[in-house]
Amino acid sequence: MAYKKEIEGEITQVGSLKILTEVYGQIAAIRMRKIRTSVLRNRNFISSIESIFKDSLSAYAEKLSELVRVGKIKEGGKVTFLAHNGKTVAVLISANTGFFGEVVRETYKKFIEEIKNQDVEVTIIGRLGRLLFLEDEPNHPYTYFELPDYGINVNKLSEAIKHLVQYEEIRVYYGMYQSLVNQKPTTFAISAGTPISGRVQKPDVIYMFEPSVEKILMFFETQIFASLFDQAIHESQLAKFASRILAMDRAEQNIATRLKRLELEKLKTTHKVASKKQLNSLGSVISIGG
Repeated sequence: MAYKKEIEGEITQVGSLKILTEVYGQIAAIRMRKIRTSVLRNRNFISSIESIFKDSLSAYAEKLSELVRVGKIKEGGKVTFLAHNGKTVAVLISANTGFFGEVVRETYKKFIEEIKNQDVEVTIIGRLGRLLFLEDEPNHPYTYFELPDYGINVNKLSEAIKHLVQYEEIRVYYGMYQSLVNQKPTTFAISAGTPISGRVQKPDVIYMFEPSVEKILMFFETQIFASLFDQAIHESQLAKFASRILAMDRAEQNIATRLKRLELEKLKTTHKVASKKQLNSLGSVISIGG
């Protein structure tokens, strides 16, 4: 009877876990549907803005190239419109909680493999990413920010952007949604400044800049990263919720299998107890009859 009670207790616990996975999966599905359309739509917009930014840099590089050729400036170095510290920062966008499947850990794996033996500073976003990083690199300095796993905290996001834009080069690691069954670790990098060279390739598209290419690039330097980073945060959230749906679905299947085994074990135990009672009863009858 004691063993039967243990089985019944585990059935109750596993049943509660089944309810929990169902709730997590349903919430993840609702949140994923809410943000998927806007994230996918903004991909094209951000890609177009980034393309214009690159074209503007090419146009300015050509302008600098002409100044080099006529001897007005020297070749080498970069021109930037904002103050930067000359350093590179690697940014990991992770999560604050678990149950997000493989995408968070796979993104971290890509991040940690690429920053090893490199002279980069580290910024971590999310408690889970910080925990993983401290396990691997307990003595490595880092800067930490905590952003919500769903939605945007504008003040905290602004703090993170303010910290990151001081760097010469920014590399951001995050998960990207491709489909419900496929999310992959992704990186984008953005560098400040335009190289000064006497030999540059002409831009593919010729633009007329108003009021000037310098002022437009100054605007881009202050705004382009904020837009790219904001999109990366939303991309990461979408990938995490899609990954959670898959993780919860697999968990439900495993739980269902476990419940079937427990119910079968309970049934066997019940039959054993009943058989034992019958044997005891039969033994008593035989004893009396004897």
